[in-house]
Amino acid sequence: MKLPFRLGKYDLLMQIGSGATGKVYLAHDTFLHREVAVKVIDQTTLADPEFNEECREQFITEVSLAGELEHPHIVSILEASISDDSGYVAMEYIPGGNLVRYTQPDSLLPISNVLQLIFKCCGALDYAFRKGIIHRDIKPENLMLVSGSEVKIADFGSSLFYKSQVTQKVVVGTPSYMSLEQISGERLSHVSDMYSLGVVAYQLLTGVLPFRAKNIIELFDVIANNVPAPPSTHRREITQELDKIILRMIAKMPSERYGTWAELALDIAQIGRFSTFQQPVPDSEKFTMLRAKDELSEFTDPQLWELVRNSVWSKIPAHTIVLRENEPGQSMYMLASGSIKVTKNGRLLNVIKPGEHFGEMAYIHRGTKRQATLEALSDSIIAEFSFDALESLSPGCQLRLSKILLNSMTDRVTLAGNRISRMHG
Repeated sequence: MKLPFRLGKYDLLMQIGSGATGKVYLAHDTFLHREVAVKVIDQTTLADPEFNEECREQFITEVSLAGELEHPHIVSILEASISDDSGYVAMEYIPGGNLVRYTQPDSLLPISNVLQLIFKCCGALDYAFRKGIIHRDIKPENLMLVSGSEVKIADFGSSLFYKSQVTQKVVVGTPSYMSLEQISGERLSHVSDMYSLGVVAYQLLTGVLPFRAKNIIELFDVIANNVPAPPSTHRREITQELDKIILRMIAKMPSERYGTWAELALDIAQIGRFSTFQQPVPDSEKFTMLRAKDELSEFTDPQLWELVRNSVWSKIPAHTIVLRENEPGQSMYMLASGSIKVTKNGRLLNVIKPGEHFGEMAYIHRGTKRQATLEALSDSIIAEFSFDALESLSPGCQLRLSKILLNSMTDRVTLAGNRISRMHG
């Protein structure tokens, strides 16, 4: 089509991608005045006899279901439309582009960044799976890089609603990233997406695919019968532990892969941990620590990712002063690991344990000074939330956080009352 081109309320400005079923354009939403990405379905796909009325209805159903996914690492679907001669899906625009440019040996990302990307994809795909959706076409083209190690999965519109009883007549997916069960046309589950993500991880780490061939027929044979070389044979920095994780993800039999996304994510988080105070805390470690806190058990995964994105984390050696009394307060904190003692005028008031907050009085009563001095008793990890960051949280996240702060303050008032009672007793 000649650009610019008006499609409904969208002005298509330039092509930014393409796939097996259509092209993707950067577009302007003339109603809401924002940039969006619009995938226009090819006429050949619409004219295919296999893409009958039943498939069209299922397509709209699947896109609608995918449009209900609200996760920080999933591209939001805004609108979809399909008819006999036209079809498109409008979605959130990610200006950072996809991960294809990082799949070549001379443009590889740091291993730590790849681990963070894969960890976040695990959380997003687990969230979608628990909503009844698998993707079926995980590949570098569908992984959008926001910035750094922030990633969003795109094109859930081609996903399979696995609870549906409608049989898929056309194999969906990209050959190099397809599992053996997908090639065979079998019913798919989340471990098929896990296989595809494993192939992506292998390629991002090494710059090569685990299975290569001259044509599709030969490729399917290689996928079915060949054993892939460990990623470390292509990149020396890759450890044997990481080799085991990737090879397990791309195991030929679904039963040989990880049983759950959570199990895989935990292994990735553990292998990506850092040990020195100078190195940053990986997002995967932040998320894992927050998820493990009983105090945060009511938070959804997207809300925990909100806390991760809106906080600054620090590793504090033992005996370090964290806060001093009478200093102005601009942030609230949460202790992720370790222990911190609270003193006032040199007298011990309390010991803060992992999962507990501190510095909240300055947040509740703006302009007040710190009421106590806090010192790390052991090596600790602290999450800092500036007041502006707290105000930017979603209403649901703020509400749950306020409930935690209320419970925390109630406990401390009760503790203080008991101590006063014992003193006078």
